[in-house]
Amino acid sequence: SLALVMLSFGCSFTYVPILPAQLLEVLSTPTPFIIGVHSIFQSETQELLDVVIADLDGGTVNVPECVHISLLPEPLLQQTREALSMVLDPELEVADLAFPPSTISVSSLKMQDKEIRAVFLRLFAQLLQGYRWCLHIIRIHPEPVIRFHKV
Repeated sequence: SLALVMLSFGCSFTYVPILPAQLLEVLSTPTPFIIGVHSIFQSETQELLDVVIADLDGGTVNVPECVHISLLPEPLLQQTREALSMVLDPELEVADLAFPPSTISVSSLKMQDKEIRAVFLRLFAQLLQGYRWCLHIIRIHPEPVIRFHKV
């Protein structure tokens, strides 16, 4: 679960899977958080100025102008764009060939979904490779504590 991943990286911010309606004011706190909000409260969340809103049902992400999110590092950004374009538009792969094949196989929607998932799985694996080098074991406690520390 997301909570276990956050704990393994030593994140100390708030994670609430589904926020009750009575606690919507928590969304105005000045600390980082990941909070799930039911879609019936969409009008209340649109007023937040410095909150990135990911609508999981609608498949949209709203990033306010005051929030800066850095792009993926190169060459991962270019590789991911190319892989996604090959999945979404396979004709691009043979567009520049002098003698293109007579048939181009277009994936079904179900297969295309799996191919897109594979592109992002590969991206996350590349982003997180070598994370063990950032794990530090602190042995001064009765039980060793593992901290994530990237230099």
